[in-house]
Amino acid sequence: MNILRRAAHAVLDLEKARCEKTVKLFRKLGLYRRILESTGTEPKIAAEIEAQMLSIMEEGILDQHTLCSRFVRGELAFVEFVQQWKVWYAEYCSWCDRVALDAFRQAA
Repeated sequence: MNILRRAAHAVLDLEKARCEKTVKLFRKLGLYRRILESTGTEPKIAAEIEAQMLSIMEEGILDQHTLCSRFVRGELAFVEFVQQWKVWYAEYCSWCDRVALDAFRQAA
């Protein structure tokens, strides 16, 4: 079982690294800013939204990794993991919605 936990944790670490590289690529390309600008959002507002969303994504990656690591180490039972994931995901989505809504209010 210890070998399986180590393998699972290695997979989690690889997934975290992949997600972090994706966020860095999105930041480098200005992907979200370009998408928002193409929909008519002012460049300044688009840049602010992009910076906030990428920051949220980086924090979300760390939160997910921490939560999944606790499950893999056996600190959380499956039911506890699902409950904590549900709470985290709801808060994360709410946070993303607030950031976008606040930015679009300023733009209006």
